[in-house]
Amino acid sequence: RSLVPSGFGWYTIVYRRKFRFSPTIDQTEAAIMTAETFFQLFNQYGLILVCAVVFCEYMNLPGFPAGVIMPCVGVLIARSALSLPLTVFLSVIAGVLGSLVIYAVCYWGGEPVMEKLFGRSKKFKSLVRKCHEFIDAQHGRGLAIIRVIPCIRTIVSIPAGLLRMPVKWFVGWSAAGIAVWNTALISFGYFFSEKILSMVM
Repeated sequence: RSLVPSGFGWYTIVYRRKFRFSPTIDQTEAAIMTAETFFQLFNQYGLILVCAVVFCEYMNLPGFPAGVIMPCVGVLIARSALSLPLTVFLSVIAGVLGSLVIYAVCYWGGEPVMEKLFGRSKKFKSLVRKCHEFIDAQHGRGLAIIRVIPCIRTIVSIPAGLLRMPVKWFVGWSAAGIAVWNTALISFGYFFSEKILSMVM
């Protein structure tokens, strides 16, 4: 039977992204991921979908909000025969792999490539600079701490790459922080699934 709770249609997150490369088209694109859509896709693809979405989210792509996706995963796991520990483990692997993509791009391409991919927003560059300074001072521990701070936890791969942090440090400390974040959000959805569903249905 379908795992999709009917009351989740109201929960829509819209992300807007500016295009710098084509002034002739609409300058704003809306990337939408609803909880209902995620539930429907989960019925078809299961943990493959979870890994793909988490991978994209840690690549800092728009339209994949962890605040919606991670608890949804927990709710779905609670309503199926899938394992919570296995789901969390696979989500951490996917998160580390997505983070490695951004890390590698900035490691080998440096700041010029970062600006081409992520733009020259002063606010964005300020966040990257602050992450850069914190990692420079705290080393790997700083990377793990930033991994559990909303808004900057996915962009921290950029300064880590620019600093050319050793890959084994990056993977190890990132995995630690990602494990804490993913476990907390997925477990929240899992253990409070009945309450969440009663609130929205």
